[in-house]
Amino acid sequence: MPWLPSLRPSADSPFHARAWRTALALAVSALVGETRAAPLNVPLWDGRPPGFVDNAPPEGTDAAGTVDHVNTPSMDVHLPTRRGAPVAALIVCPGGSYSRVGLVTSGMGTIDAFVPRGVAIIVLKYRTKPPSRDVVTDALADARRAVRQVRLHAAEWNIDPHRVGLVGGSAGAHLVLNLATHWDQGNPASASPVERHGCRPDFIGLLCPWPNRQPVSDFPITATTPPAFIASARDDAVAPTSFAEDIAGGYTRAGVKARLWVIAKGGHTAFKLGANRGEGSRWPERFTAWLEDEVGLPFLTKDARR
Repeated sequence: MPWLPSLRPSADSPFHARAWRTALALAVSALVGETRAAPLNVPLWDGRPPGFVDNAPPEGTDAAGTVDHVNTPSMDVHLPTRRGAPVAALIVCPGGSYSRVGLVTSGMGTIDAFVPRGVAIIVLKYRTKPPSRDVVTDALADARRAVRQVRLHAAEWNIDPHRVGLVGGSAGAHLVLNLATHWDQGNPASASPVERHGCRPDFIGLLCPWPNRQPVSDFPITATTPPAFIASARDDAVAPTSFAEDIAGGYTRAGVKARLWVIAKGGHTAFKLGANRGEGSRWPERFTAWLEDEVGLPFLTKDARR
């Protein structure tokens, strides 16, 4: 059954009116659906990526679409079928403790939630350990490369290169935060057309961000760090709310727009999308309302906002 959000946002929410309209439209889109083309599977690198491990075990995928032993990273590009003005793109980084990449086939539920609303979803299958010998470095290289690839192909895929963001859950959120605080502007002199593009996201979403035993000081938040939507559950024993609060505090000190949304219950899967989920499953409309109302970044197509 496609994702169907709860349609009763709290009346005291600052996003109440917009969240209600967005939730209703998202629900109708999910129920009605649309015919979607098969995703484009795009290798991130030409040939072997940096850090490639020879004679590594083969990659495996389970019934839930979770992938392990990723040695050759790639991304699945899910594009809206209706052609019009260039659309926003959301690069999705699922979690998995850097030992696997979870829920790749559904993009953590974002494919059903956003593609019918005119948003391109790019699901990133980044490197894992094993076989990677330095998985944080390798995964960061993959995330940087993914943003560059999307901007290189923006015209071909009908994507606005200035509306390219990332969202991640758990270890995926760690990766997104790492990229948001360690990006570059590209190398205009590079022989590779991919590497000429900058890899700074225009916005990010962090769902139950996992610290990976690192303090927030390892992620230098400055005036040029992209705006962030940060979501945490108080009863999450894996990704403590204190880390999410530290990230939000860094944003406040840097004077960069950020929204911290903390819910009481749901644990480490609080923001998973699916039928009969809890309060956290309403993050797509919260995220969309924040981008459009507070950041001033048009995320949905005009038709999808009606």
